[in-house]
Amino acid sequence: MIDKILSSDQAWLIAWNNFANSSHFWLVFSKLIAEYLIYLVPVILIVLWFWPVSPSASRGGPRESKKAALKAVLAGGVGLSIAKVIGPIINRPRPFEGGSIHEILFHRPDYSFPSDHAILLFALTFSFWLSGYKKLAIVMFGLSLFISAARIAVGVHFPSDIISGGILGIFIAWIIHLLDRPLQIVYNFLIKIATSIRLA
Repeated sequence: MIDKILSSDQAWLIAWNNFANSSHFWLVFSKLIAEYLIYLVPVILIVLWFWPVSPSASRGGPRESKKAALKAVLAGGVGLSIAKVIGPIINRPRPFEGGSIHEILFHRPDYSFPSDHAILLFALTFSFWLSGYKKLAIVMFGLSLFISAARIAVGVHFPSDIISGGILGIFIAWIIHLLDRPLQIVYNFLIKIATSIRLA
């Protein structure tokens, strides 16, 4: 069973990597998406923080959007912290270290599993969804898929790294959502501090 999963993992990786190398356009496109599209995430969070939009007509407002941003940041931060613990334990090398694919994007040879990009992106996506920001979550979901696919294509992750990271990110966002009531104290405190220094 494990052998079949690993074999399929390798086959999909090679197929996507070969496609990215099929033309100069796809080579550059894959590299740009894999490396730079992630920088839209802080932009989205800043916009949500400073230019609030209610998740629905019946509730929301500036404070709710700020709480949604804080909840998403917390979910992403917890996810990245867990990835830093899991990575050395699993100790899975990056795909390009095996020599069977083209290294499109330079990356230091650290741990491949799980994908910290996938954990962060899917944690934020699901957190926005649970906070009632469905349209924003859909946009984030598309962004997550694009970046995740590109990270496979450029050879820095196996498909299973992405899938595992996505599942873990969603699970963490769900846990943070379950703890929403006690965390309201933290959110309100941080918003109060930000307001006092004119950052909210």
